[in-house]
Amino acid sequence: MNSNNKTRPVAPLAVLTLALAAFAGSASADQNKGFYIGGNIGQSHADVNASVPGMKVDKRDTSFGIHGGYQFNPYFATELTVNYLGKAYLGDSQAKTMSYSLDAIGRLPVNDKFSLFGRLGVAQNERDFNGVSNFDSQGNTGFKVGLGADYNLNKNWFVRTELTRYNNVPTATMFGNTIDTWNVGVNYRF
Repeated sequence: MNSNNKTRPVAPLAVLTLALAAFAGSASADQNKGFYIGGNIGQSHADVNASVPGMKVDKRDTSFGIHGGYQFNPYFATELTVNYLGKAYLGDSQAKTMSYSLDAIGRLPVNDKFSLFGRLGVAQNERDFNGVSNFDSQGNTGFKVGLGADYNLNKNWFVRTELTRYNNVPTATMFGNTIDTWNVGVNYRF
């Protein structure tokens, strides 16, 4: 597969996030602003390129994370996140991944309770390898993109779900450079 094909799905997500963020200046300054914290749990799917018959391949694991952010207005927020992206197995080899990121979030409120959002961020992806020759642990910086929805339960609590892609994750042998996650989470707005 041409490496350019891997980046094509990222471009529309980035454009959507930037377009949503462009509406930030038109929002009222006193609505929906302030600090929030939250956590999430879900499933990760690592890019593992293996087709060896009889070899154990496990691309999926539990992922979870914590984040803190600031909502500037109904349309724009920023977040700092720490996410455990799980482990992937290929035979006796293992890759365990953590990610630390700073994200811009563009929101599109559908009504006073429900919003759609896009995320574009820069992530430091750290990967520890076990059982892989000449590899121990590595770190790379890459883009993080996501699409999701959130629902306000009341003025302080809201829940959300999101699909996220982490790009430029360190690689070794057949462990690829992307990890996708789907998660659900809860946030508390101060």
